[in-house]
Amino acid sequence: RVAITAGNVGLGNKSISPMAFLYCMNKYLMRKVESKPKWFDYVDPDIESDDEIISKIKEWPFMLKNTSLSLGRGIFRIKTPDQLRQVLKEFKEDKKLREEIDYLNHCLKRDIPQGELPPVVPPFIAEHLVDINTCIEYCYEGYITPDGKIVHYALTEEVYFKNHQALGYITPPFNYPASKAKLIEDWVDDYMGRLSELGYRNQFFNIELWHTPSDEIILTEINPRAAHSYHYNYLYSFGTSLFEDNIALAHDGTEPPVTPWQMWKEGNVKQNTLIALITTINPGKVSEILDYDYVKQLESEGILVRHCKQAGDELKDGDITAAGVMLLQIWVTGADPQQCINKEIEIRSKIYKKKEKSTDCDSALIPLL
Repeated sequence: RVAITAGNVGLGNKSISPMAFLYCMNKYLMRKVESKPKWFDYVDPDIESDDEIISKIKEWPFMLKNTSLSLGRGIFRIKTPDQLRQVLKEFKEDKKLREEIDYLNHCLKRDIPQGELPPVVPPFIAEHLVDINTCIEYCYEGYITPDGKIVHYALTEEVYFKNHQALGYITPPFNYPASKAKLIEDWVDDYMGRLSELGYRNQFFNIELWHTPSDEIILTEINPRAAHSYHYNYLYSFGTSLFEDNIALAHDGTEPPVTPWQMWKEGNVKQNTLIALITTINPGKVSEILDYDYVKQLESEGILVRHCKQAGDELKDGDITAAGVMLLQIWVTGADPQQCINKEIEIRSKIYKKKEKSTDCDSALIPLL
């Protein structure tokens, strides 16, 4: 992705600048763009002692995140100084991980003059721990035109088990009303306006954010790309095509005649769509975790199933992340949210050969009934 971005700019095409890309790919730097962020600070075990790091922590417990890795790798909920010391010790001893981070940061910084680089590009960020029992996470999707215009594209709700293992993605959102669309629009206009000044152009982006009971918006992270898994959510719920809109934007800056965001605000929703995320936090052969006869039954009903792992794959302990390992994504549709919820609960109750450990409940959607 780094090479493609640099290549586009080198060919004279409007594209995201190396500086904007660096800010989007580092969780500490992307937080620096927020105008009113919750508490956060950088953590760099290479230049700070454990005691120096501990003295900077203003909130306990807190989240410690690797700034450049994704998919749940290097994310820790830190409760005590001793736990923090242990995580830092393991990081210092993990030569392969450190080399991976160093190489990625080298790729992200190499096209930026040394004198223009941010003063700190750390491997970790310590940040405010969001209460997932009271806040709801959403994935906002938008793009910036070649001329810097911010276009609001779509909103999807993300649902997790209490241990933050992924559960499902819901379009349009069940819990966020269209009447509050302007709250997110204003926040995105401010945040992406700052990234636009850094050179974000002619590209989709998706922002994971928390909405609090007091109507605060808290950034989780920004990804400098479209959330491609949601193509079918938008297709089923609104009849639009994310793939086509993305290609048209990249080709000549063409804007779609209508977006899912506009249709949602107008109440023009064809049906509700839920991606049931079938994950595991247990190692072993995938065919011994899931019932593939039931999977075939779902596919025979015309339900779209994406196989992220194959039945014959063997999961090792090292494959398990904080968010679990994604095995399948299953697209469920319904005339109303209740139909989607009912089908998700049915699927989750039948698809596992044995009950998953540590998910706290059969479905985090149950409280929404």
